[in-house]
Amino acid sequence: MKDLKDHPISNIEWIDVNNLNSNDYNPNCVAKPEMKLLELSLLKQGWVQPIICTKDLTIIDGYHRTWLTKNSQAVRDMTGGLVPVSRLDLSEPERMFLTIRMNRAKGNHVAFKMHEVITQLYQTYGVPKEEIAKNIGANLDEVELLLQENVFQAMDIKNHKYSKAWVPK
Repeated sequence: MKDLKDHPISNIEWIDVNNLNSNDYNPNCVAKPEMKLLELSLLKQGWVQPIICTKDLTIIDGYHRTWLTKNSQAVRDMTGGLVPVSRLDLSEPERMFLTIRMNRAKGNHVAFKMHEVITQLYQTYGVPKEEIAKNIGANLDEVELLLQENVFQAMDIKNHKYSKAWVPK
């Protein structure tokens, strides 16, 4: 067993967000609605995971949380502009691999599972549709759609003819 103090999570520092530097290889982009959700999560729950950085404070994972701390007064005010950081001593290729692995490992939402979760929130816990919409970054129509029984069968998604977004050369 690895000594617990050797795990990066055991060495969290609170650092001024302005001392962090973005990397130039992160392929991850977050759309505006998801940034709003990330902001809401930070404001409601606080910091639940650190920014992963190099020893010289180049961000490996956590760019968007860093960006929000720099650009959202409410997020910045929560901690006075400090962010939790775990520093790793990695080569450039190791950092690049870790950035990609962490982004890809976060996964994608599956619509069928979203239906199950939304239905449980609404039917079992009695959470109002408006509150569900706000907390998942959806509008009321999307929540209504996710609450419909057999919605995916009714919409015949398997046989839907999607347009091509791009054509390879």
